[in-house]
Amino acid sequence: MKLPVIEKLQLPALVSATSRLQCAGKLARSKNNLVYLNIDDAYIHDLFPLLQNQGVKMPDYFGAGAVGAHISVIYPEENKAINNEDLDQEHHFVVKELITAKIEHKTYYAFLIESPSLLRLRRRLGLPDLLCFKNYAIGFHITIGTKSS
Repeated sequence: MKLPVIEKLQLPALVSATSRLQCAGKLARSKNNLVYLNIDDAYIHDLFPLLQNQGVKMPDYFGAGAVGAHISVIYPEENKAINNEDLDQEHHFVVKELITAKIEHKTYYAFLIESPSLLRLRRRLGLPDLLCFKNYAIGFHITIGTKSS
């Protein structure tokens, strides 16, 4: 697996705005088998406008069948089944920093997060600490914007 090119963004107002949002969510599974932590949509609706960057678009996570704001825990391509009893369990996290990550022809604007309980879940299922997304190794994160290259 490759590592994406990651750069820290220095937008302290944006990072501090996360302090008023709940840092917890419940584990869910989408129709296409994405296992994710369902979090407050305000992470995108309230924070995306603070990016103030032309060309950055809100992620397409809303609308019919979409999952809304979330933290990916197991991508469908990781081919790992989760026990139904793990679903709907609450997990907490801490927002660490705001970054950009370049993967293929897209730049993702995201908060890196830390969650010991989500990490324990991945380890219990025999998965590596980092998620596999399009053959890139990435940590837990909340994407709030994207930009095509």
